[in-house]
Amino acid sequence: MSKKDPIKKIIEKIKGIKNIEYVIAILIIAIIISIYASTLNTPSSRSDNEKDTDSQTGIHWVKEEGIRDPQEIRLEQALSSIKGAGKVEVMITYKSGKEIVPAFSSVESTTVTQEEDNNGGTRSINQTDINTQPVTISNSEGSEPLVLKEVEPEIKGVIVIAEGADDIRVKLELLKATQIALGVKSNQVEVFVMEK
Repeated sequence: MSKKDPIKKIIEKIKGIKNIEYVIAILIIAIIISIYASTLNTPSSRSDNEKDTDSQTGIHWVKEEGIRDPQEIRLEQALSSIKGAGKVEVMITYKSGKEIVPAFSSVESTTVTQEEDNNGGTRSINQTDINTQPVTISNSEGSEPLVLKEVEPEIKGVIVIAEGADDIRVKLELLKATQIALGVKSNQVEVFVMEK
C-alpha cells in the first residue's frame, strides 16, 4: 500500500473539476508559478555608484550621490540670478549620449589584373582594398585613440522649477534664458513653480 504521488492526486482532482472551476484552478496555478518565478529572477543589487541607461530614451541616470550634469548646474546658477526667480532647479534630458569621433588612418591599395580568355579577348580587373584603423597616441598609461571631436548629445527636453515662476514675467524670462543658453525651441522647455 504505497501512497499516491501528490502530483497524481492533483491531476486526478483537476480531471474531476467542472469547466469553470478548471479555468479558475489553472489561473490560480499560473499566478502561483509567476510569483515564484519572479522571486527567482530578481536582479542582484547594484552598487550605489552604478549608472543606468534607459534604452528607449537614451537617458543616463547616475545613482552616485553628488554627481550631476555640469550643464544643469551652470544653467541653475544663471537662471537663479534672474530677478525674482529665487531658487531654481533644472533637469535636462538627452536623445542620446555624447558621441566621440576618433581619428582613422586609411591605407588604400589597388591591384590591376589582366586576364585572357580562350577566344583571345582580354579583360582588366581592378581591385581596391582600403584598410582603416584608428589612430592611437601613447602616453604614460598606455595608448589611447586620438579624438578628432566630441559631439555633445542632442537635448530632448528641459524642465525648470523655480520659486518665482508663479510671476508670468519671471516665467517668460526663465523660458527665454533657457532657450538661449541651450539653443533649444520653446516647445522643449517647461517652467514650473517650485513648492515652497
